Amino acid sequence: MKNTQWVAGLLAAVTLIQASAHAEIISDLPGFEDGGSQGQTFRPPPPPMPNEGVTRQYTDVANLDQISRKSGGEAYRFNLVQPTNLKYLELTVQSSRLKIHEATVMTVGGQRYMIREFHNSNVLETGTQLTSENLNINDDIRTIELRMESYSHAATISLKAVGDRAVPRMSVQRPVIVAPPSQPNRPTQPTQPSRPVDTRLRSGDVVVSVSSQGKYYDGRVVEVYGNGKVLVRDEDDGKTYVRDISSVGKRISCSSNGLCEGEEVMAYPVGSQAKAYVGKIIAIYSNNMVKMRDADDSKDYFRDIKVIHRRLSCLESLCVKDRVLSRSGDGTKYYSGVIDVIYSNGVILVRDDDDGKVYSRTKEIVFKSVQCHSSGLCIKDRVMSKSGDKYYFGSVTGVYSNGLIYVRDDDDGKSYARQHNVVFKEMKCANGFCRGDRVLSTLSNGRYYAGRVEGAYAGGLISVRDDDDGKVYLRPHTVLSRAR
Repeated sequence: MKNTQWVAGLLAAVTLIQASAHAEIISDLPGFEDGGSQGQTFRPPPPPMPNEGVTRQYTDVANLDQISRKSGGEAYRFNLVQPTNLKYLELTVQSSRLKIHEATVMTVGGQRYMIREFHNSNVLETGTQLTSENLNINDDIRTIELRMESYSHAATISLKAVGDRAVPRMSVQRPVIVAPPSQPNRPTQPTQPSRPVDTRLRSGDVVVSVSSQGKYYDGRVVEVYGNGKVLVRDEDDGKTYVRDISSVGKRISCSSNGLCEGEEVMAYPVGSQAKAYVGKIIAIYSNNMVKMRDADDSKDYFRDIKVIHRRLSCLESLCVKDRVLSRSGDGTKYYSGVIDVIYSNGVILVRDDDDGKVYSRTKEIVFKSVQCHSSGLCIKDRVMSKSGDKYYFGSVTGVYSNGLIYVRDDDDGKSYARQHNVVFKEMKCANGFCRGDRVLSTLSNGRYYAGRVEGAYAGGLISVRDDDDGKVYLRPHTVLSRAR
């Protein structure tokens, strides 16, 4: 009896082990659940989420054509139908050339922020693509405003906005009309500064302050007092000093005239106009002081904003990379070259062709290379030009905005600068005579010479190759008779 019970118990144990092993095998198969005696549920791992590890971007593109050529540009707005947070912007010039003078975004909270990579751009050629910095603005953006100016004919652009939460649908508004200040009942937003700046001093503000000896010191505000005094800790020695609030300027990103940190500028030292220095703005302060790092020695200097002149892409008709002709100081010589840099005070740095060096000149003595002069003279034209009492045949190699024409003479292959009123364009026909006509020349000595017209010129002179000696002579059309 004991043996029978023992065998039955053994068989039951084996059966239980087999069932448990079978359940474990089944639980490894996908899509099945096991409700075993232990009450455990075995499930396959959940599939990954569709967007796991993928950064989604939402974009919209708006096109704008017929951008104005008005000097200084006009403001165009791209309004977001539903304000949202933007990551960055991308602008492409589809046709013509244009310059972005100012670029800002406005949030739903009314704050205006500069788009640094767009602001005060170079003159952008067709096909140029600009990408903004990461905007990193914690508020939803309502409007993108670009003040742009076309060069050549009216330009066309496309603007792509990239968001991270929703598609930034844009509508275009052109141009932005600002109410004149003479209407007191209609409030307007000032155009400068482009970003509202709080210049009130508070504890912890980064400042520049002027000591009683007239020296400038970097530092931070410790305390501000009601009697117009400020306790400032200077950066150089770590000590605190009490200074008048009028001598303390708070660091700001941009000045009221649009000058911003990071811009390349030219400046004169405080109280001197003797020598100009080029460099980069390191800091701007609310008391109109600028800290500038000079390019020549890489040192920082404080200067009044009045003597700071910003670097421009274009000034009037002159632009960087333009071919130009510069006149020497005494007016006796001319130098051809290329514009390297332009500053807002009219100083232009020109790299001369003859020696490859850069010279500082004023815009009044720098003349732009143009294709044609208003008189009709163009580059590559065949011409006849007068120098003294002699005439020379040649070709136009340069035309400049001041009316000066460069002519390469045939006789020596050299180029000479001559005024446009002594350069005469060769034409197929003039004054009734055409190239190839058979003519008879009647000279003042009573002699006659038969020949053929080689060229006719705008000034009324005709070049004739005489039959007897084969030489070319320049004669007024009044002494010629055409063969019938």
